[in-house]
Amino acid sequence: MNNKEIKIKVGKSSLGEFVDKQIANDDDIEAFDQYLEDEIKDQEIEESLEKIYQDDNGKMIDVKKMIVRKKKSWLKHLGCFLLTVIFVTGLVYAGYYFFALYGPGLSSVNLIIEGNEEAVAGEEFSYIITFNNNERISMKNVEIKLTYPENFVFLDSEPVANQGDDIYRFATVNARRSEIIKIRGKLVGEPGSSNIIIADARYTPDNFSSEFKKSASLETAINEVGLDVITGAVSSAFVNEENEISLKLKAKEINYLSDFLIIADCPDNWEIIKDEVAISSLADATSTTIIKQIEKNIWQVGNLGKAEQELKIKFKVKEKKEDNQVITLKLAQKSTTPPGDKNYVFFSKVLSYEILQSGLNLNMIINGSPIDQGADLGQTLNYTINYTNKSATDLKDIVLMAVLEGDLLDWNSVKVSSGQIQNNAISWTKADIPALENLVKDGEGAIDFSIKIKQQDQIASTTSPKIKSYAQFSTGGRKVKTGETNSSNIIINKINSDLNLTEQVRYFNDDNIAVGSGPLPPKVDQTTSLKVYWTINNNLHELNNLIVSTQLPDYVKFGNKSNVSVGSLDYDEQNNIVTWNIGRLPISTYKVNSEFNIEITPKENNRNKILVLLSGTNISAIDSETNATIKKTMEAQTTRLKDDNIANTDGIVE
Repeated sequence: MNNKEIKIKVGKSSLGEFVDKQIANDDDIEAFDQYLEDEIKDQEIEESLEKIYQDDNGKMIDVKKMIVRKKKSWLKHLGCFLLTVIFVTGLVYAGYYFFALYGPGLSSVNLIIEGNEEAVAGEEFSYIITFNNNERISMKNVEIKLTYPENFVFLDSEPVANQGDDIYRFATVNARRSEIIKIRGKLVGEPGSSNIIIADARYTPDNFSSEFKKSASLETAINEVGLDVITGAVSSAFVNEENEISLKLKAKEINYLSDFLIIADCPDNWEIIKDEVAISSLADATSTTIIKQIEKNIWQVGNLGKAEQELKIKFKVKEKKEDNQVITLKLAQKSTTPPGDKNYVFFSKVLSYEILQSGLNLNMIINGSPIDQGADLGQTLNYTINYTNKSATDLKDIVLMAVLEGDLLDWNSVKVSSGQIQNNAISWTKADIPALENLVKDGEGAIDFSIKIKQQDQIASTTSPKIKSYAQFSTGGRKVKTGETNSSNIIINKINSDLNLTEQVRYFNDDNIAVGSGPLPPKVDQTTSLKVYWTINNNLHELNNLIVSTQLPDYVKFGNKSNVSVGSLDYDEQNNIVTWNIGRLPISTYKVNSEFNIEITPKENNRNKILVLLSGTNISAIDSETNATIKKTMEAQTTRLKDDNIANTDGIVE
């Protein structure tokens, strides 16, 4: 290009002409903006082309004479390689720096809950929640939220919660440091219930903007309530007649629930009757336990002690709405901890009733009780059937029937003054009881009879271990049909476990080895040592609260040489009582043993006498199936040693 050919035009520039114009409107401004944009683009293109077609001296080259040379490719590859090495080295260094600063990762932040895996209802314990920061950096804005089990009663915490009783905040948890929260409380719920506490922690690492989260949980099972609760009730209720439920309470050795509520939830057509004398202590007249009816269906229990307490809940069905209805008994501890009152239920029992509306009310009683009960093999069952005409008119030609179902009954042992025995029932008509010919309004009467339960050797292995008893009636001389709805309460007698205690006092064992010492028969002012053997057999049901005890005469001393296969053998020196505490005896353990020595040193006033060694050992247990208390007392053991054939002594003190 020839510079002489370049011509410069003198005059106003386009921009100057534009400025000389009058005040611009919107269209003028838009046109001006577009103009500037086009000018800038043209200038950029020109500059790019100039750079491309300039030589090393900055002069424009002749494109016709331009020579294209190949670059050296190995320099290019070497440059790329060096750049790659530098880049990778930078990454490695950055990773190492990050690792050295922050450690192996944020997994070194831990949230842990420690506490009891099992607890007795009402037992106070603590949850320990630990937030561990094992990182090399601090954690800020730490918030721990706790979700308590439904049955958990919060008492207090250290530190105090920042919000409610479940949210705890820490501004900073420094590197290699921890924060600990201690929650004190108790679980009040039914045995076997599972209770899970959950902790959720949110936190932000220092120099981070992201929030992290950790969670932890712990399950605690309620393994025991600490109370023996026995309910007794009939299976039917007559409309407008007073009915009764027996509720027996007794604290176990380990019990944390001495103050609680008894709640009776019943249908709206039922009425709970207030009764000031419905409470009794069954074991100790000096009991300080207080049971007070605070509402029609709520009782407050205070200071429940070791003595068994019985509450009789009386109710009436005002009208029949359904054939069958239920009432639910609950034991609950009331908590006033915010956010409001709550009843923590730790026992519940649903009792079902058949609602009866009959002209003749029948009530069956066995051994003085109208409710289900345990019974022993060989025991006599004494029945009473009470009947009352509650209709508006007289009832004529009444036929009564007692139905006794069960293979365990010995029908050859029935004792009844009148009536006809057929199959598994006894019936009475006006020929047997003249009053049944015409029973006037509100007229009443009673029928008594008895029958024995078979002995162990009379029972087949397939025999059902229960007896079902109830009474029925018909009028107009019509034959009573079993299964009709005009019946009395139903009583179920479950057979108690075959608990048996064998007791022996011996000088020689079965192998003719002396297990005693001293003179035999005993001699005045000389000590004779004898061995006492207790063997328990049990096959049918699991037993609870199993105890064997004996009161030693004042001239008999405990010899300290003892051995037991289960439980513990304890000696009360002050009262001279030996007690074998077993507690629970599962059905899998059908035989257990214990043994101990006793010592006797006769005095002159004992000469020529047979002395009592054991005055009558007692054994007691609660049958887990029947809820009945089994009690037996052994015969007295004397110096005759009746179970020691090898000793062969008359037992008279010389």
